[in-house]
Amino acid sequence: MAQILVANDNCDLLECCRAILEGDGHEVEIVADGEKAVVIARVWHPDAVVLDWVMPRMDGPAAIAALRSDPATEHIPILLMSGTENGEMVSAEIGADAFLRKPFLAADLSAAVERLLEATDRRVATINSGGE
Repeated sequence: MAQILVANDNCDLLECCRAILEGDGHEVEIVADGEKAVVIARVWHPDAVVLDWVMPRMDGPAAIAALRSDPATEHIPILLMSGTENGEMVSAEIGADAFLRKPFLAADLSAAVERLLEATDRRVATINSGGE
């Protein structure tokens, strides 16, 4: 079980993400904008953050920049979701670890989060073992 923070301004999609990820056994916290996501991440220290690209008060890219610039949250893996055509290409450039194109199936979100968490586990294991 991992702690997952999800930020999206679409209430239906937000609740859908919560249901999917809780169904996968994760503890999920949801917020409606990027500004709240940054505040919660700094306090809660989730294992991963799922951000929508377009949100009020602070969009996904700005939230990523804020999370990456803070030593307390810079290591948290981030999944950025969007319906934009070039989102996958741009997401890595702005600091996201993974991208999920909307609309998506429940299995797509589950798989994307699991890959993100597995990649993080491998990085931690490599660091702890003294490897590169």
